[in-house]
Amino acid sequence: MDKFLRRKDSSSRTDDEEPSTSVTKNIKKVVKRKYDEDYIKYGFSWCGDEKAPRPQCIICGDQQSNESMVPSKLKRHLYSSHPSCANKDK
Repeated sequence: MDKFLRRKDSSSRTDDEEPSTSVTKNIKKVVKRKYDEDYIKYGFSWCGDEKAPRPQCIICGDQQSNESMVPSKLKRHLYSSHPSCANKDK
């Protein structure tokens, strides 16, 4: 099996080179969305912490995650869950 493996000699490597076996970590950046007053037209207010507010549906009281505080997702909830209220004003 050793004849199939090619290993670099560690002494031939300079100090500024990284070893070929290093693993890079994928770090996910967490985005905290802020509440906008225009979200009321989709039927949502906010609840929870001011630094990371969570949208709450005014009609059914359902709380969504902070990641779903995007106008397209709020609008989808309004049109799929409350179609009778979708065409009403604020």
